[in-house]
Amino acid sequence: MSKFDRKTIANKIHPVVNKIQTSKLVNGITGGMMGAMPITILGAFAALFLNLPIPAYKEFIASAGIAAALKVIIMFTTNFLAVIFGVAIAGNYAKQHDEDGLFCGLLALLNFFIVTPVTFSENGAPVIPMQWLGGTGIFTAIIVSLLSTWVYIFFKRQGFTIKMPASVPPVVSSSFSSLIPGFVSILLFSAISVLFAVTPFKSMHQFIYAFLQLPLQGVGGNIASIIILWTLAQLLWFMGIHGTMVIYSVVLPIFTAMDAVQLAAYSAGEALPNITGRSFVSTYTMSASAIGLTLLMLFFAKSQQYKTLGKLTTIPALFGISEPLVFGTPMVFNFRFAIPFIFMNAISLSIAYLATYIGLVPRVAGITPITGMPIILSGIMEGSWKIAVLQVFLVGIQIIVWYPFFKKADKESYALEMNGEGNNK
Repeated sequence: MSKFDRKTIANKIHPVVNKIQTSKLVNGITGGMMGAMPITILGAFAALFLNLPIPAYKEFIASAGIAAALKVIIMFTTNFLAVIFGVAIAGNYAKQHDEDGLFCGLLALLNFFIVTPVTFSENGAPVIPMQWLGGTGIFTAIIVSLLSTWVYIFFKRQGFTIKMPASVPPVVSSSFSSLIPGFVSILLFSAISVLFAVTPFKSMHQFIYAFLQLPLQGVGGNIASIIILWTLAQLLWFMGIHGTMVIYSVVLPIFTAMDAVQLAAYSAGEALPNITGRSFVSTYTMSASAIGLTLLMLFFAKSQQYKTLGKLTTIPALFGISEPLVFGTPMVFNFRFAIPFIFMNAISLSIAYLATYIGLVPRVAGITPITGMPIILSGIMEGSWKIAVLQVFLVGIQIIVWYPFFKKADKESYALEMNGEGNNK
């Protein structure tokens, strides 16, 4: 393909991708979720430490009170993610519009609890059910945080504010200017809460979970959809676009909700509900399923080009960092490696899904992927040494698939190097 053709393709795709990636709505959601990642990682580690399959260790943490402390951490991290994400997304979305992120986050928090059904104990004390504060309430949290913030911004920019004299300190003036837009937002969600209370669903949470979250998880979490999406991600990488970020900007809410439910079940020692999710994809497609290629370069390359690339890219690839390999080879518009580069993820995910479905390996625990976590260790963290063994097996499959393409490219590069040396003598 000529350079002109490459530029033509890139010029047609880049505007669409840029529109997605620069969207304030998309950045509000993904930025908020990514910003809350330290909380999700904390909950993941608490779940991991609580469920280490060592009887003596479990007895010790139970008798020492450590298990109880870990359960509290899990309750207010993993089982509280809808609340955490709601605040983070609202604050980040407000910042996209140059508005007060702190106030909008607090406003979203209040509105989220307004639409959350409350029951009463025998003595009349209000009880907020934990059911909707974790993974099952994430989509409601996203909608509430975005709508709450949008309403606030709209009414504020329409001039529905209390204007204070110039002599009033800015902090006080800002507080008063937020009163009316914030009040309108609260009234809106109060009305929504009342309306849903008289429907068969009884709450906004139940409606969104039944008609939005579950169907989207069924479609987005389906293995066929995942294979298509991650093949598309690799195709975008092939064109020089960060395909993973593009795909995650669309499916991150779906996968995050799935992993939150998964991790909550794992923490409670219950059967894991999902096979797929973000942790599933990250566990089995590390470094774009190209670790096999970098190992081939490191140990079997004859050409100096690929020997050097192997030395430079192997360690990062083993720690889940694929950029040196992708851009150093390069993979962008490199038709020598197009087939394995675009389709290897699909092969890895298909094998991993089948192995999980038939019970050869357990389902991943839903622990939030941690950047820089090396292969094998990342598998063990997901709940079992069997998952780590499957990771190693998939690298072996990668070596087999990549080998003929690598061998041909290495042979051509070696011949060019030899001809170059002969011409220089």
